[in-house]
Amino acid sequence: MSDMSPLGRFVLVAMLWGARFSTLALAAIFALVIWQKWFSAAAIGGTRQDYTFLAIVGGLGVAAFIFARSVERELRK
Repeated sequence: MSDMSPLGRFVLVAMLWGARFSTLALAAIFALVIWQKWFSAAAIGGTRQDYTFLAIVGGLGVAAFIFARSVERELRK
């Protein structure tokens, strides 16, 4: 996309930074839940709902990472 307009490039860069931020935010949420449920002093262990929540957050994190990679690849063209 060497003939990309400046506005299109700006939108893609904004999407790239948003996807990167959401990937990092989801990773932080994932780590926080893991710490809270299994490694803190008052931990009682994970329940079925915790595993479901972690699976959803992990899936969203992976999707955001893949989206960021594809936007970055599109910007390199």
